[in-house]
Formats: sequence, C-alpha cells, structure tokens
Amino acid sequence: MIRFSCVLAALCALTLSAKVVVPGIFSDHAVLAKRAKVPVFGKADPGEKVTVEFNKQKKETVAGKDGKWRIDLNLADSPEGPFELKINDIVIKDVIVGEVWLCSGQSNMAWIMKNTEGIDDAQKNPIGSRLRSFNVEKVSEENPSDVIKGQWVYADAENVGTFSGVGYFFGKKLLNELKTPVGLINDAWGGSPIEAWMTVDAAKVVPEVAKRDLETSEKLRTYPERRKKYLADFEAWTKQNKRLDIPHKVPGPNAKWQKKSGVDVGYGVVWMRTYVENDTPGLNFRMPRQVVPFTVWIDGKKVFDWSFENAVLYLYPRFEIKDVPVGKHEVMFRIYNPAPGKRIFSSGNITISKINTDGMIWDVFREKSFRGKTSPLPKRVGATPRAFFNTQRLFNGCIYGMLPYALDGVIWYQGETNAGRHREYAALQRALIADWRKHFENPELPFYWCTLAGFRNKNAKAGAEESWAYLREAQHAALDMPFTGEAVLTDVCQTGDIHPRDKVIPGERLAAIALANVYGKKVPFAGPEMTKVVREGNKLRISFKNLEGGLAAHKVPEFFWITKRTNRKAKLVRNSPDTQLEGFAVCGKDGKWFWADEAVIDGDTVVVSSKSVAEPAGVRFGWQNNPTVNLYNKAGFPAVPFQEKNVKTGGLFSFLGF
Repeated sequence: MIRFSCVLAALCALTLSAKVVVPGIFSDHAVLAKRAKVPVFGKADPGEKVTVEFNKQKKETVAGKDGKWRIDLNLADSPEGPFELKINDIVIKDVIVGEVWLCSGQSNMAWIMKNTEGIDDAQKNPIGSRLRSFNVEKVSEENPSDVIKGQWVYADAENVGTFSGVGYFFGKKLLNELKTPVGLINDAWGGSPIEAWMTVDAAKVVPEVAKRDLETSEKLRTYPERRKKYLADFEAWTKQNKRLDIPHKVPGPNAKWQKKSGVDVGYGVVWMRTYVENDTPGLNFRMPRQVVPFTVWIDGKKVFDWSFENAVLYLYPRFEIKDVPVGKHEVMFRIYNPAPGKRIFSSGNITISKINTDGMIWDVFREKSFRGKTSPLPKRVGATPRAFFNTQRLFNGCIYGMLPYALDGVIWYQGETNAGRHREYAALQRALIADWRKHFENPELPFYWCTLAGFRNKNAKAGAEESWAYLREAQHAALDMPFTGEAVLTDVCQTGDIHPRDKVIPGERLAAIALANVYGKKVPFAGPEMTKVVREGNKLRISFKNLEGGLAAHKVPEFFWITKRTNRKAKLVRNSPDTQLEGFAVCGKDGKWFWADEAVIDGDTVVVSSKSVAEPAGVRFGWQNNPTVNLYNKAGFPAVPFQEKNVKTGGLFSFLGF
C-alpha cells in the first residue's frame, strides 16, 4: 500500500525531541558502519545547536537556514558496542558498530525468510543480536521525502522471518567469516523497475524512460473515467448478448459434481467446492490475481463478493471471514465468467488459512455454459497504471530519507520487470550505480548483483530468442564499472515460480564476492567466464577465466523444479544427451542454431561442435530464460552465460558488451 509523505510525517518514521528530528533509521538497535566517516544527520529549527555523543565522542554543530544538520563520527577503530547514541535529549539505545549493507531490488530481494528454505533452522538456531535488519517501509513519492520508516530487529526466533532471505544468508556468511556484527537495510519492492530507484537525471541516459513515465501519468489521470466507461459498456454487452448473471441457488443434493485438479473454469458459471478444517475461529483467504467476478460461500451461506468492478482492477483478493467457528466447513466459490476467451478463474495458489490448495482435487459443478456467437467485446481498460513505479518515485520514498547513511556496500536483485526492455538495462544499471555512489557520498561503493535465476518453461529450441538471456547479458555488461560483481544464478531455477525458495545460493555467492573484494579474503567468488572462441575446422574451442582449480562438469539432474512451494517437479529432457556438457549451441553463417552434439572439457577449454553445422560461426551457452547447464569451476561456481555470433578462425573475441 502506498503511503504519501503528508501522512507519514504525521504518523511516523522520525525520532523526535523538542526541536531536533532524525530519520527513523537512527533508532534503537541500529547498526553503524565501522568507517572513518559516519554521518549522523537530521533536522532542527534553523540555528538550533545540535550535540551528538557516541562512545566517548562528542561533537556539536548548528542547524542551517534550511534546518538541516549533520555531524560525522569516526568509527574506524570503534569496538562493536553496544552503545547509546545521544542527540540533544534523544537517546537511541543498543547501537552497535559493524558492517552495513543495503539490500535492494524487487521481489526476490524483498522475499522474506518466513517463505524461504532454511527458516526452520534460522528459528531453531537463531543468530541473535549480532545480525540485524532494518526493513524500510514501502513508500512511493513524487518528491524527495526526508521521512524514512522502519524498525531495526535482531535475527532472533521472533523476528528472523521478516528478514530478506537473500540478505539473511549474505549477512550470516559475513558474520561467520568476519566475526563482526552485520546490519542489513532491506529496501526492496516487488515488481519495481530499475528506473524507479534512481533520480530523473540519472535515468536520462535512456530517453524512452521519461516518455513512458509521461504516458503512465496520463493513463493514471484518465483512468477513472475510462474505467467507468468500460464498466458501463461491459454491462451493456452482457445485456445485449444475454450474458447477465441470473439469480441462483446453492447446488442441491442432485447437482452433478465432478472431481477436477488445477481447475480452469473457462466460460460460463461454475461452482468449486472443497472442505477445510480450522483450529481457531475465522478463515483467511489469500488468492492470486482474479480477473472474473466470484462469490465465496461457507456452509451454504454467501460471505464474500468479488465484484466485476474489483475484477477489472487486476487485484489480489485478500480477505478474512471472522465468524467461522472451529471445525470442518464446506467452502465454495461461485465463478461468473460471461466473456469468451481466456478470462478464467485460477484455482492455483489459493490459501485458505493454513491450507494451500495448489494441486488440490476440487468438486466442480457447472451451473451454466454460455453458447453462441456474441458481438465484439468492449476494449478492456486493464489494471490501474502504476505511476508509483515511475522514475525516481522509490528513490524519493525509500532511499532519499536515509541519505547519506554510511554503507559498506549494496547487494541488488532485480531485472525481472525490465526483461522486456533488456536493450536499455545495461545503461540503466550503470546509471543507478553511479547515482547511488554519488548520493551515498562514496565513489567506490561496492555494488554486487544477482543475475536472473531460471524461470518459465524449458525451451527445446536452440535458437530461441528469449528476453531473460539478453537481460543477463546486460547485467554482465555493467561489470565494466569498478567495484562491481555478479552472482550467476542459472542453477537456481523454477519453471512455474518466479521466486525460487532457495535464497542460500544467492546470498552466499554475493557474500563470497564481498569477502574477496571488500574484506580481502582469499576465497573464490566467480564462475568460468568466456575469454575467446577459436574455430578449429568444424569445432569451436572456448577459453575461460576464473577457473579456480579447473573446469568441471556437474551431474545433470534427472528432473527440474516446477515449484518447490508445492514440491512439483518434472522429468528433465536433455538437449545434448550424448555429450558431457549441457547448454551449448552452435550456428553457421546462416544464423541457424543447433544444440551441440559434442561439448566436452579439454583442459582449461571447452570444445563444441554440431553435426548440423559444418562451418561454425557462433556459439551460445545458457542462452535461455530457463537454461539447462552444468559447466562449473572446481570451486563450485557456475559458468557465465554468453553468446558469440562472429567467430573466425583464430579470432579473439570478448564477451558481447553494450
């Protein structure tokens, strides 16, 4: 839910004294960076004297004409504490000194430990007060806001479930290796595009972004009237085509119910029935997006109505029916779908209290089937435009208020939303990194990211042009900026779930990059990366760096995951079943791609060929939305996906950049 600054200023995220305010990130249990320059800042009346005390340091300043004040502490040699941070008569308790990392991006970074593999162990064996998290409350702002709201919490049994999953495993590894406290700032928003996190000036590197922002704002301005017209037009359509929802009764004892799984109700009026048992009063319903009207019935009584007005908004139904006693209950959905086409009710991933119905066998009764031709449907109005994801909106609401809080680095997991615009992404990612380094006043601020994990169905076509492959290429291109790194996640894949439940691999791979490059640890942190491709007759020889003991072929699994959430998996069909390595494809001068019949490790190189390509001119590896790959180095890091289209005999070609 979006909350705007006028509301937040009244409710919230500041610690107050008579005349001095500090952002909410300076609050009990905070973690300050063990650095020589650690800003403490806030607002006061112009000319107000401000005194900051922390572990025997005492400094003073005066608020400027704009009311802003700042004092820099030197914590480079500070013990970890805990200490009290005193700002005039404000006393912030239990403040420690350690490593501070910002965890940002979209839903895979926002994904909390509660829904992650490893939560049981994290709660049974809690780390406690030396690993802490500040979850930034989601706020979208048109203008920069000084307000930042959240709460610092320990990684204890009670609160660890609220941690970012990636952040938790990243921080845990740093803590174990460095033996120093770690603070994580969880500042991510599901579905957010990269441009929402940077300033307008930074995003100017891609002019199309500003154009889209204007279009979105205009669509938002006109949306109420367009939606009103659509609802009226659709009601007229249902009357004209005799598709009105007629009065109905609960199916009687003679109703012909059928057993079905994975229900797709299609076109008409359909009832779905199941039975649930609750051990506490009430039932909570959490459902995926539903775009057709439905009603909910419990024990023969209608208790909830998802109207057509709600359905056109593309919302996710979340509701509670409180007056349901403890015991076993009949739950039914009545779905009304008057329009032809794929306007269906999805039964997948409906949660009724603690019961997940994905894969459940339902009783299904078809009340009515609409038949016959109809007049053309009115043009759909679609979901409410999301102007809160326009350029700079999340920077203003979720970043600006903590500037320039001292950080040791940033970890970033984002890109799914931008995959359809992958040609812009390399420029935007470079712009974001430079923008944050400027505003956090650290030109060498480490910035490490996750490449996109595998998602969507396995594609058997070697020549498929898939957007996630190009997005990974764009992410990789930003490594030309100093103090950057990437964690390759092509082995973290689920075809039917964009949110892999395994956040250990992303977190620990990011931590390895930080340990090696920030903290000087002698640890491997990257997988094999192509350096050159040379044609040798009808074969291609590929050289790599980041060998870490040499190249290795991991065993190709017999199955792949559809979703770990419900333990669904499917048999894996190999594309190159008769050779050592999966994921390589070869093309000739005509640009037609074929899976490699031969892909084998030869020393520190890989040799690939295809019987269908006499004179290979290009090679791909892992070039799919959800690739099947098994090339690693002996340190256990997967190879970086790549594409090279212009191989010449004896030629030297670097990774395709932007």
